[in-house]
Amino acid sequence: MANQPIKSRQLQWIALSCVALLTMVVAFSGFALLRLRSNVHTAEINIGELSSNLASGPLDILIIGSDTRSGANGAYGSAEDLEAGARSDVMMLVQVSEDRSAVNVISLPRDLMVDIPKCTDATTGEVYPATSDTQINESLERGGPGCTVATISNLTGVAIDHFMLVDFNAVKALSSVVGGVEVCVSEPIDDTYSGLKLPAGTSSVEGEQALAFLRSRHGFGDGSDTARIKAQQSFLASLLRKVQSEGTLSNPAMLLRIAEAITQNVTVDTELTKLGNLVGIGSIFSSVDLSKVVFATVPHEPYIYDENKLQLSSEAEAFFTKLQKDQSLVEPSASPSAPAEEPSTSTAQELNYALDVTFTNASGVTGRANKLASITKDAGFSAVTTQDQATIYPASTVYYPYGYEAEAQLIADLYGITAVTPSSLHTGIEVVLGSDLASEDKLQTTQAKIAGGASGQTADQVTCQQAFSY
Repeated sequence: MANQPIKSRQLQWIALSCVALLTMVVAFSGFALLRLRSNVHTAEINIGELSSNLASGPLDILIIGSDTRSGANGAYGSAEDLEAGARSDVMMLVQVSEDRSAVNVISLPRDLMVDIPKCTDATTGEVYPATSDTQINESLERGGPGCTVATISNLTGVAIDHFMLVDFNAVKALSSVVGGVEVCVSEPIDDTYSGLKLPAGTSSVEGEQALAFLRSRHGFGDGSDTARIKAQQSFLASLLRKVQSEGTLSNPAMLLRIAEAITQNVTVDTELTKLGNLVGIGSIFSSVDLSKVVFATVPHEPYIYDENKLQLSSEAEAFFTKLQKDQSLVEPSASPSAPAEEPSTSTAQELNYALDVTFTNASGVTGRANKLASITKDAGFSAVTTQDQATIYPASTVYYPYGYEAEAQLIADLYGITAVTPSSLHTGIEVVLGSDLASEDKLQTTQAKIAGGASGQTADQVTCQQAFSY
């Protein structure tokens, strides 16, 4: 059989930041802390020019996934990959509130175009000049993780306290240590690029399949990096639910095994290895309310000069203000008994009620799409159709084309759906009805929305990924 196709730079293997987040969740205490201190590699955090007015207060840790093919990572990719420098293909800013009651985990797509500041390699002294409109994942090549820290600090207006840089192989070991992580997909996936093979519905992944799930770009949604991020957020939410429910944080033997799995695959800033900066991080995740742990992708839109890349959208400023003020990105929904807000006359006039709206019945109950679609028709949308699929989704989702967020949100609010996701493959709105709407016409839930209309989820939310065929 011929070798499976490998996509070099366009398919940078992901998964990486998930290792570091898992490290923080379960490894920073007891034996695991001792392992971390003795084995971990360190690097400088401040090597770039920083803005003079960065906000500080909560605990901010940047998780960076390196796509390096050095050492044991050489098994992933081509000869060209082996010769190329590392890039930061996964970037997650983890913000733990000052009172330790809430956690924001912000994903920044690797294709995001940003300004990168002047950075100086702390080892070689080489100076990298500042550049504008540069893909954010190039920052790691400019002196190391400290340049990525500076880039994201300036972008968000938040002073980052620490970083963790991780690579491939820890994902396999860690997912096996915890006994696998449950994931859900709408249809069978056979992604020859990443090696991911999953049946429709819910599966437990570990080892190579966990790594393939987290790095697959051709398996989910519209095949984009943002669709992959959505799958990663779902994986991490499932992981957090599991380690809390199974008491992993209180099991010293488990912590020791996790520490062994991660310490050869992580680089942190020197301050993060100090006992005083590590004690208590694990306890935060062991007790935090999962509904107050939010995974969100920074608000974005297609880059004006290249639709295959991204730029920040107008909602990003308000999104970053939340971070700067140490506020949760979770915005509680109105109470179930509260009437839905009617759009203003000016807003209603601007909406495109002729936009195609498709209801996909994945609830497991015959006739649900026809029944619920009538509510959208009554709201004024004229081009509404329905279809059925055999696979059952556990949670409902609204997908929409870029530029039609207002229409999508209006429809989502009619049913209490909180998962509202942009997709470059959709030319109209698709409402996927899950089993959560199998008997109710509107979700009676306190599930929170995310600030700025950002896509994402809270850790207590069970989601199912839409499969992508290529």
